[in-house]
Amino acid sequence: MYTFQIDKKLLPMKIHFFLSVGGAAPIFPFLTTISMQRGYSSVIVGLMFTLFTIPALLIRPVIGTITDKYKCRKTALILTIAMNCLALCALMFIPGTHVEKEIDDNDVIKSPLFWLFFSTIAIWHTSGNAEFVLENTICVALLGENTHKFGKQRVWGAVGWGTTSFLCGAVVDWFSRGQDYKNYTPGMIIALVMNILDLYVASKFEDVQNRDKETDTGDMKQVLTNIRVLSFIFWVVVFGFLNAFVWHYLFWYMEDLSRMYHPETISYIKTLEGLTQTIQCFGGEVPFFFLSSYILKRVDGMKVFSLMFFGFAVRFFLYSIIKNPVWVLPVEFLNGLTYALAYAAATSYSAEITPVGAEGTLQGIVATALLGIGAPIGSFVGGFMFDRFSSITSFGILSGIAFAICIIHIIENQFINRYCKDKKFKENSSHIVDHNAVGDVNDNL
Repeated sequence: MYTFQIDKKLLPMKIHFFLSVGGAAPIFPFLTTISMQRGYSSVIVGLMFTLFTIPALLIRPVIGTITDKYKCRKTALILTIAMNCLALCALMFIPGTHVEKEIDDNDVIKSPLFWLFFSTIAIWHTSGNAEFVLENTICVALLGENTHKFGKQRVWGAVGWGTTSFLCGAVVDWFSRGQDYKNYTPGMIIALVMNILDLYVASKFEDVQNRDKETDTGDMKQVLTNIRVLSFIFWVVVFGFLNAFVWHYLFWYMEDLSRMYHPETISYIKTLEGLTQTIQCFGGEVPFFFLSSYILKRVDGMKVFSLMFFGFAVRFFLYSIIKNPVWVLPVEFLNGLTYALAYAAATSYSAEITPVGAEGTLQGIVATALLGIGAPIGSFVGGFMFDRFSSITSFGILSGIAFAICIIHIIENQFINRYCKDKKFKENSSHIVDHNAVGDVNDNL
């Protein structure tokens, strides 16, 4: 008879994902509308999301390489969480939460207040990206040979995000009753509390970093010059590009629908926005993160990417024909396909091909491709598309682009499978797990 068990060794990791990802939910998805309320145009918002990823672009591979060399992942993780706490404290005290009308872009660029807001967000975003690399690397080290079970750990981040985002949206609407703007301070307080709790949880992590093994640079160079790996990294960039339109512009689009077609929804639009995140997580990410272990044992990761691109084509098409923001909610069930499954596939695949001792390095490269190259490009393009074509028309255009990408990816993947013979990376590399350092991980969650 099957009994439900949780591996106690992995329990702190699950709690960390819940607090870490959940602690970002009151801030990250609402940044676009927070900026809109401050009078910034979609062009300025797109520029912001592009510029503040530059330091994050540098920190991801650097933090992976440094912690691989000096064996200090746990300490570095604690420091990044502490930096998140400081940035959140600063964000709560920056004045100028709302204006009556959109400010001219030139005036925004000249404003010291804008640059204070921008710098605070950039610091928070940079420390969060360093944390992203470290937590993924620590997690796959704990899993050892069972990297296909990464989704079962990361799913708790989705639970945290889905819970906290809905709570934040409802609380913001509640504290904004009778006002002509939204008060985001309660959400920031929720985020700060969760990050403080996460500091304690991270301090309880077991240190599984192998201190005796050195990175085989020859193996690493061989991996990074392999056509399959280069292709994989490119498609991770495209994955980040498409996700940027959901991460940064979904709420902007919903508020456009609300103002244009259904102004009666304005009073509870933040609750609706938070609910989209809840559905994305509980209706999409949670089941797909759990299923990812089963799927990735049987389906090639690049086939998962093909499905992901097709899912984006469908998702963006539905956005382009919706008039009521309430109908955005059922579309968000597609997030399991367009994000969770592909994310689990990318993390598991990169762990499988990494030479021993270089786990943080390749995770940093993948994170850079996703969040440091793909997402910023998507943010920049999205800002100009929303300004030039409107949000609804932009999603119609993006639907066609995503479908074309899907076709190209399928053709390219077939070509590589036919002409590239070195499919089994583990058989050709020195990726050997040290069970004394990692420990045995059974089939429990």
